[in-house]
Amino acid sequence: MSKVAKRLSPVGASKRRAPRFNRKPEVLAAIAGPPASGVLEGRVVAMSEPGKVRGVLAGGEAIEALCPAHVDPSWLQAACERGPVAAAFVLLQPSGRHILWGIFPGAEHADVRADIVIRGRQIRVDADALQLSSRSAHLDLDADGNVAVKGRDVISHARRVNRIKGGSIRLN
Repeated sequence: MSKVAKRLSPVGASKRRAPRFNRKPEVLAAIAGPPASGVLEGRVVAMSEPGKVRGVLAGGEAIEALCPAHVDPSWLQAACERGPVAAAFVLLQPSGRHILWGIFPGAEHADVRADIVIRGRQIRVDADALQLSSRSAHLDLDADGNVAVKGRDVISHARRVNRIKGGSIRLN
């Protein structure tokens, strides 16, 4: 072996035995033990404190994991009250902390509703069509450029000039 190859080879590499491929998967899993890092299957069962969730891994181990900012904590709490939410967790190295990587709501979570707040200097929604709805008010923007505003009362207010322009304008 060349000097460069010896320097680049891992320590003790020459002492390792060649892998045995004729072992059964159960035996290999028992030898390997739990994964050192990677994606782990589990369920989110509750929110524990702001920014953290309680989960149970597929093997039954209870964990606490960091919750990323893009997961809405109020929705997740409401969903967990209906039942555990399938999730993927990542085990970080070398800290050993778990992170909630993704959630996969089931049919029992389809009707979960929670209040959300979107904050930003500029919020842009780019879509072919957009519909904003509440119980009795609707705003529809379609791909053809049509805008429909429907509600019990529609108020238009301007501090200066309030212009209404169109090919034709129909009042009542």
